Amino acid sequence: MQGDIEVRPDIRCVITRFRLRRRRYLLPTYRDFRRLRTLALANEPPGLLRFAFVVENMTTCYSLSLWSGRPRFSSPVPEHIDVVRRTFGRLRLDAEHGPELWSTTWRLDSASSNLRWGDLDPGQLVDLATREGVRVDAA
Repeated sequence: MQGDIEVRPDIRCVITRFRLRRRRYLLPTYRDFRRLRTLALANEPPGLLRFAFVVENMTTCYSLSLWSGRPRFSSPVPEHIDVVRRTFGRLRLDAEHGPELWSTTWRLDSASSNLRWGDLDPGQLVDLATREGVRVDAA
């Protein structure tokens, strides 16, 4: 298979970027992510499909998650709030703009036809029309 496949219109990707004050804060931030991962796997927040921790460099990292529908992480995993509070103390502060932290939510339009991410079932992302053979041309 080549090209992209259309995904359901309710599939969203949340990306949060953390700019840390010191390199030594990367490991505790990753450990917090791992704790949340364990809790999320146990509590199964509605719609959470996959998530990952991504390192850009020793002071910049991201959390990335795929959702079916609107992200609802804090309700089923209330410890998420405690982790956020701890993380704020590790963030680099910009004199004009405050903590160097941002988050975005993207609605996905398509995914590559060779999508593989652990045990993620690409069928969870695919629209019924795509299953019936409608494809998006590769850009």
